[in-house]
Amino acid sequence: MRPLPLFAANPTARYRAPLMEHVFVMPILPILPIIFPILSILIILLVADCHQTALAQATKNACLSCHLGLKPELARCARQWTESAHAPVSVYCEECHGGNPNSSRMPNIGEGGFMGKPSKRAIPGICDHCHADVLYMQKYDIRVDEENPYKNSVHGQQLLEKNNQDVASCVDCHGSHDIRKPDDPKSKVNHRNIAETCARCHDDNNRMKPYGLPTNQLAQFKESYHGRILYRQIKGKNPRLVPSCPGCHGIHSGKPAGGNQVADACCNCHLNIKRYFQKSIHSLLLKKNQKPRCIDCHGYHNIPYPGEELFTGESSSHCGTCHPRQSQQYQNGLKLRAIIIQTRKFAEKSRDRIDKIKKDLGIDISSLNMKMDDALQTLEDAVKATHSQDLQTVSRIIQNTYKHIASIDQQISQHYQEVRQRKRWLCRVLFIIGVAFSLVAYQRNRIKNQGLKTL
Repeated sequence: MRPLPLFAANPTARYRAPLMEHVFVMPILPILPIIFPILSILIILLVADCHQTALAQATKNACLSCHLGLKPELARCARQWTESAHAPVSVYCEECHGGNPNSSRMPNIGEGGFMGKPSKRAIPGICDHCHADVLYMQKYDIRVDEENPYKNSVHGQQLLEKNNQDVASCVDCHGSHDIRKPDDPKSKVNHRNIAETCARCHDDNNRMKPYGLPTNQLAQFKESYHGRILYRQIKGKNPRLVPSCPGCHGIHSGKPAGGNQVADACCNCHLNIKRYFQKSIHSLLLKKNQKPRCIDCHGYHNIPYPGEELFTGESSSHCGTCHPRQSQQYQNGLKLRAIIIQTRKFAEKSRDRIDKIKKDLGIDISSLNMKMDDALQTLEDAVKATHSQDLQTVSRIIQNTYKHIASIDQQISQHYQEVRQRKRWLCRVLFIIGVAFSLVAYQRNRIKNQGLKTL
């Protein structure tokens, strides 16, 4: 049992406890507006003092203390380091550049292990010295298995095997001295910034020309549905849930997905579509012929929001691209399109009825909106089910949509019926009140006339 407070030793003390609380609290209340500002100032000073202490410890390093005192362009690297992810964990200059940080004499290349600016080919090994060390990195909860993916990537193979200086090394993506954590909004590898970081190379015509790679990927991505969500152009969508470049190409592996790997990459997010797609003839053909892939229908970097027009026409990525109009597959696509469009129009009419009843009656329509959300969700499930190319599967899901809409229409009819009943009862009550007033008036006039005759 928790021990009683001292004043509770007296059996009657429990009745005085609330009073004692007021005795202690009441004198403090008037000075609370003074205490809070003082505490805030003390906290700010404490944080600033900690920062200054860390900076003071860092400047004991000869490299930092020297560079911080140089011209702005020469001091920039040191100042960037003080705001980097390496500064708080005491990863200093010598970890990457070598040399003696305790010597006050300016080092020369090759002297005392000082290498100066590392070559691009040496950078992955320098980073791996720490980042591949399990025991060292475990206290920071950072992955240590990124060395092999990079070495086997297009970037890593070109750099480490062919010494190709065009490809990206660690510092090209993460920064050199200004390395920040990925969740830092200023980080070059932040989810919001990584596409721009990749585009620094992949938008360069001169750099991409020898490899025959296009340079419009970023522009296409920004116009895509994924990109519009990432750049907050679509309200109600979470930018953290859409892929940027690493989401499809890998973080350090940096290889274009091919064949069945495209479906695997897309299905990492689109799990509901995956279970329908795996039951389709397209899935079997993909395993056998490496086509059709998701990008063959939905695009690569310029992925638009999919619409029913994909089922018709012969434009690029439409069903007519592969299937002749007379084919059974094309006709099946037309039926899928028709059932989706018909159901969507039916749902829109129900939505209009909800808006109308709110305007007509001014009632709370939250329950109706919830049912409409359920109806639209099942309709979206039916759209996803079209990846199975099975009309029966889609029709079965569509029936749930109609059930929700029928329930909405029934509830709306009940509201109107209740209003009509109330109006009828109101008319009856008003009629009775009118008759009563008429009788009272008649009786009053009769009594008044009788009085006049008596006089």
